[in-house]
Amino acid sequence: MNGPVLPTTDVVRALLDPATPTNDPVVQLFQTALSGFGYDLYDPRNAARANDLLVREKGAALLGTAARTLGLLERRYRERFIQAASREHPYPAPDLARRAKRVHDLERRCDALATALLTCESPGSDAIWSRVRDERPTLDALLAADIALVVGIGELPGLVARLDPEAVTAEAPLAELDAMLDRLEGAIDARRRTLAI
Repeated sequence: MNGPVLPTTDVVRALLDPATPTNDPVVQLFQTALSGFGYDLYDPRNAARANDLLVREKGAALLGTAARTLGLLERRYRERFIQAASREHPYPAPDLARRAKRVHDLERRCDALATALLTCESPGSDAIWSRVRDERPTLDALLAADIALVVGIGELPGLVARLDPEAVTAEAPLAELDAMLDRLEGAIDARRRTLAI
C-alpha cells in the first residue's frame, strides 16, 4: 500500500517563498492564496505601514488617557472651588471660570491631537506608484517620526496625573502642559511635511 505523495523540497520551498518562480499551476495558485491575491504580509513596506499604525494607536491611547484625566481634574476643580449658582451669585467668579475653561481646553486639545495622530497620512499601497518611487525610505522616516512622537507623548499621562485641583490655581503646571502639547502639534506638522516632500 502506497502512502501519501509528499511534495519535493523544491515544491515546499516554492510554497513558502512566493518570490520563487514556478511553472506548477497548483503551486502558483497556492502562492497567490498565501500572498492575499497581491498583498504580501511579509513585504517590508507593508510591515512598516503596520508598525507605523501600531505606534500611532499607542500614542493616541496615551493622549486619550491624558484627556480623560484632565476631564476628571476639571470636575474635581469645579466641585472644590466653584460654588453652585445662587440668586445672589448666579455666575462663578471670572478667574475661577477661566481656570476651569483652561483645563477643559487642554482636554479638548489632547482629544484633537489623538484624532490627528490616528488620521495621519501614510503612502498608499499602489503598485503603479511604487514603480516610480521607492516608498520604503518614506515609510521608515514616518515610522521614526511617529516613534519620536510617542516617546514625547509617553510623559504626558504622568504629568497630567500629578495635577490636582490646587495645581490648577497655579499657572506653571498648566503652562508646562500647554508647552508639551505645542511640541506635539509641531511634531505632527513636521510628520505631515515629511510626507509632502
